[in-house]
Amino acid sequence: MVRRSAFTLIELLIVIGIIAILIGLLFPLLSKTRVAGNRVACRAQLADIGRLFQMYLNDSKNKLPCIQTMPSVQPTLPPVVGKPSTQVLDPDTTDTKKVWRCPADKITIVTEGAAPGFDSYFEREGLSYLYNPRLSIDYAGQQINDTNLYRSGKQNQLRIFNDFEPFHARANTNGSCNYLFADMHVGDLANE
Repeated sequence: MVRRSAFTLIELLIVIGIIAILIGLLFPLLSKTRVAGNRVACRAQLADIGRLFQMYLNDSKNKLPCIQTMPSVQPTLPPVVGKPSTQVLDPDTTDTKKVWRCPADKITIVTEGAAPGFDSYFEREGLSYLYNPRLSIDYAGQQINDTNLYRSGKQNQLRIFNDFEPFHARANTNGSCNYLFADMHVGDLANE
């Protein structure tokens, strides 16, 4: 009689248990890696937007545009003589539409007056990044070097674009929100 060797039920359950424990240990690590990857991709896209913005400034003799910060909520800005058009950085007019979408973009904060039923700012507003409303209201049509922070030599603190909300981590923590500054570097406000 030849006897075959095989796994017993207990041995099989032990192997399945070890695999389950390993998956349980690796899952949080994979989740953190995905979040970090989204943050890096978002920063790279903001750097690309910075290059587009710099090209616009070069073409407009450093005059800041008047951009609708949240078109779904705010009324359309009227055209103002001498101020650049609100369409200058319209993501639909570029071939690089993907650059305007943060990979972690998800609406979690309810905005009064905004249309319901959208999962991301990109779907609702056409982009995932908020243009600094102060630049659009107070400085539109003026040269960027006429802004107070720029004149004081603090270009690294004058934000141009940032995520609509903290997509990348818990609010008020390092790395939760990415910013494009006037000196065209991308960073975290907490580190500035």
